[in-house]
Amino acid sequence: MNTKTYFILLLSFKFLIITSQSHKTRQIDDLITEANKIGIFNGNVIVSQKGNIIYQNALGFSDYKKSKKLTELFSMPVGSISKEFNSVGILYLKEKGKLKLEDKVSDYINYLPDWANKIQIKDLVEYTSGLPQMSKNSDSEYISEIKKIQKLEFSPGSGYIYSNANIFLQQEIIRNISLMSYSDFLKKNLFLKLKIKGGEIPKDAILSQNMAGSFDNDFKETTFIHGGGEMYFTIGDIYRWEKALHSGKIISDLSLFYLGKSFDKNTESSLGNVQYNNYKVLEHSHQGSGNNYESFVYYNSENDTIFILMTNNQNFKVSEIADCIQNILNSKPFSFLKKSIYLDIRGKLLHNFSEGMAYYKEIKSSKKEIYDFSNEGLDLINSAKYLMRRNKFEDAIKILDLSTNVDLTDKSRISNALFLIGECYFKINDLEMSKSFYEQAFALDSNNKQAENVLKVMMKN
Repeated sequence: MNTKTYFILLLSFKFLIITSQSHKTRQIDDLITEANKIGIFNGNVIVSQKGNIIYQNALGFSDYKKSKKLTELFSMPVGSISKEFNSVGILYLKEKGKLKLEDKVSDYINYLPDWANKIQIKDLVEYTSGLPQMSKNSDSEYISEIKKIQKLEFSPGSGYIYSNANIFLQQEIIRNISLMSYSDFLKKNLFLKLKIKGGEIPKDAILSQNMAGSFDNDFKETTFIHGGGEMYFTIGDIYRWEKALHSGKIISDLSLFYLGKSFDKNTESSLGNVQYNNYKVLEHSHQGSGNNYESFVYYNSENDTIFILMTNNQNFKVSEIADCIQNILNSKPFSFLKKSIYLDIRGKLLHNFSEGMAYYKEIKSSKKEIYDFSNEGLDLINSAKYLMRRNKFEDAIKILDLSTNVDLTDKSRISNALFLIGECYFKINDLEMSKSFYEQAFALDSNNKQAENVLKVMMKN
C-alpha cells in the first residue's frame, strides 16, 4: 500500500468515527429534549468519552416560579452521591497515615456509649456498624440521637444497614483528625486541587443566587420539605470529581477498590454500585435523591465514558434516561420515555379527589402517547399508599379497588391491593371489613405473608 492510499483510508476512517459520534450526540440531544418536553427531565446533563465532553445541556427552570432558566452554573444537592466524599476522605487520611481502618471509633470520638469500642472505622465505611436507621438535619441532632443508642442492631461486620449515622461518624472522625470543619477539609484537601467550586450549604434555608430550588410536577416548591443542610454542587463539579476519582488523582486504585466493595449483591457500597475485574473498576453507577432533587453518575472504563444527570424536579426517570444514553453510546436501540402516572395524579388526588380522578381518566383516554401505562396497577397502588400516609383512607380504598381491575393476571399485585384495603378499613376501625379483605388477599395469593400473619394475630384475639 502506497503512502497516498494509506492516508486516504486513515482520513476515511476518522470521518466515519466523527460521523458516528455526531449521530450519537444528536440522538442523545433528541432523547433529552423529548424528556424535557413531556415533563420528565428538568435539569443538567454531561456526557463525555475519552476525557472529552461530547454533549452538555441544561433544560428547564431553576425554581418553581419558572422565573429563571436553568444553566450549567446552577448547583444542586446530590443526595447519597455525597457519601462518596466522606468515604474518600477517610481513605485519603488512611493513605496519609493519619488513621487505620481497623481503628476503633472510640479512638477518635470520646462522647459515645461503650458500643463505640466495638465498631471499627471500616464498619462505618461499609455500613456494617450495626447502627440503626437515622436521618437528622444538623450535627447537634445527630450527636443527641447517637448518644441515646444503647444497643447495636447486630454485631459490627455481620450485617448491613444504610444508616446516615455511619456517614455522620465518618465526618466526625475527619473533623477530629484534621482539626477543621468537614466542609473545610473537603475544600482544602480534595476540592481545591480538582477545581471544584461547590460544596456550599444554604444558610437559614435561603438559597444563594446560583442554587437551584426544587419543585414537584404541580410546580409547588419542595426545596426544604424534609430539612436542608446538604452541600450544593454544579454538574461540572460532579463531573470533575468522578473524572478524578477514576484517574487516580484523589486516592489509589486499591483504595478505590476497597470503597467499591459491597456487603452482598443486594447492598450498595460507599460508591453505590461498582463492578470490578482484577481490582480495576469496570463500571460505576450511583444515584442520589432528596427533596425532589435527583442525580445519577455513571462511569465505564472500557470506553472511558462518564455521564452525569442532575434534576431539581424528580420524576424517578434519571436511571432510565441513563440506560437510554448508554444504549445510544453502544449503538443499541432505545425507546423514548414517558411520564409517570403516579407522580402526576397523587397530588391531585390529595388536593381534590374528584378532580384527581377526572384527570386520571382524561390522561388514560387521550394521553397514552405521553404517559406510561405499562405499570398502571402498581402506579395506582403507590398513589393509594401516598393517600394512606396522609390518612385519606376512604379515598385510598377507591384507588386500590380500581387497581384490582387492571391486569387481572397479576394475582400477587391484586392480593397486595386487597391487603392494603384491609389495612385502610383497620385504620378506620371497621374490623369486620378489614378481616374480610385480609382473607381475600390470602385466598388469592397464599404467598402473601403479610395477610397470613395479620390473620393469625386476629384469630388469636
